[in-house]
Amino acid sequence: MGFFEPKGSKVRKFGWIYLFGILTLVLIPPAKAMDLSRKFSLGMQGGLWKPGLTEHSDIYAVGSHGAFSFKYAFHEKQSLGFSCSYAVSYEADFAEGGGAGAGFTFKTKKDANKLTHVWLDAFTTYNFRPLERFNPYVFGGFGISFWSIKDKDGNIVKFFDKKGNPFDLEDQELTFLGGGGFEYRLKERWAINFGTRFHYLTRALSGFTNDKNVVGAEPGELDLPKATLEVYLGLNYYFGKPKDQDKDGVPDMLDHCSDTPRGAKVDENGCPLDSDGDGIYDGLDKCPNTPPGVKVDVNGCPMK
Repeated sequence: MGFFEPKGSKVRKFGWIYLFGILTLVLIPPAKAMDLSRKFSLGMQGGLWKPGLTEHSDIYAVGSHGAFSFKYAFHEKQSLGFSCSYAVSYEADFAEGGGAGAGFTFKTKKDANKLTHVWLDAFTTYNFRPLERFNPYVFGGFGISFWSIKDKDGNIVKFFDKKGNPFDLEDQELTFLGGGGFEYRLKERWAINFGTRFHYLTRALSGFTNDKNVVGAEPGELDLPKATLEVYLGLNYYFGKPKDQDKDGVPDMLDHCSDTPRGAKVDENGCPLDSDGDGIYDGLDKCPNTPPGVKVDVNGCPMK
């Protein structure tokens, strides 16, 4: 499967993450503060994940995952988002022990079965320092997880129901998610994104009911993941224009003078400039070099 598969050397598996981060930091200059409210963003991220099973059968190694996300900042500190993620892990190699479970191992056994998850999530994010270059955040939400277990040939693994009939090991479940991290803005519209995420699988919407209700930790029962833990690194791109009521080019959240007359020149705080001190703002002043103390008309020109 290439990019998402955890097989192969660690250098090849994670090298793209380090290269991505280094190139981004080197090639993109730092950003200044800006208001991100009323802005949309697209994100791409990838990293590691661990399926959390019960103590009965922690059999899966650490895997890899990738995701795309879309967010809308409806407030300076809050946004709504949607994400689509894909993750894969393999059965761990217990040849050298591991009776307590797979833990956080990367080693997979030969011809291992493969566990895949596809998450569709909706969430809300709270930003602690949205106007700063370094912006910590937390988020929470819910979604649906679609998962399956396949053998080395790509076929769905079978399990037996209470009547002894085989059925496919694939299902869907309602999930709750939460997590946190930080953004580090590189330019006005670009930011590096690093964080962790936790999915809790509820069994709601599951098709394992009636005769297929064989989920459990006892011998002969199906012991499924209850939760997953993910770590990711990514890049966010912001687009759209923040709110600017007086149209002076400074967003409202950064504008200290929110009622600037149309056409007046402003400083970085959005306040009008008056270079000659005659009371008529630059940009509206038709005589910008009036000597101090001279009375002027509405155009800023000396009165005769």
